[in-house]
Amino acid sequence: MRHNVGWAVSLGALALLAGCGVFAGGTHPCTLIHAPAGIRVEVSPELADRVADVALTVCWDGTCRKRTLRLRETSPAEPASPGNPVMTTESATAAEGPAARPPGLSIRPGFADIRDLPERPVQVTLVFRDQRGATVLDRRISITPQPTHPNGRDCAPGGRQARLTVREEGSLIPR
Repeated sequence: MRHNVGWAVSLGALALLAGCGVFAGGTHPCTLIHAPAGIRVEVSPELADRVADVALTVCWDGTCRKRTLRLRETSPAEPASPGNPVMTTESATAAEGPAARPPGLSIRPGFADIRDLPERPVQVTLVFRDQRGATVLDRRISITPQPTHPNGRDCAPGGRQARLTVREEGSLIPR
């Protein structure tokens, strides 16, 4: 009887591990972590300091989605993850300028939530305006959003995302 109890405990433990997704086969559990669909725009601080308003327009198949971006500063020690503004800190206002930026802060990311992004080329237009409403930057680029895998490649993908970097001189770099 003692032998049967040990066997039952072993089978129960094996069933528990298999149910959690931790089994000798090397699979891992797929959690409920989700990544939103959208476009992340990283702007150099020097350019962002001159900007009061950022408009992003994404077009494909004859339809367009327009979003307003809110740029935030991030620290290299705590970079913002795509679509996760919780990990960023509020930015200094454009009026305060670079002198107000605490040391160690780098890029200013913004994320435009666009739920139905396709996995094919889209046209992105970025328009930056200063506090007087004058255009600081007006650029267009074609990028292809890719599915994210917040739980790993063996799990269902999250939202499709694309990433752009805007350098100080205004060039757009797809990432």
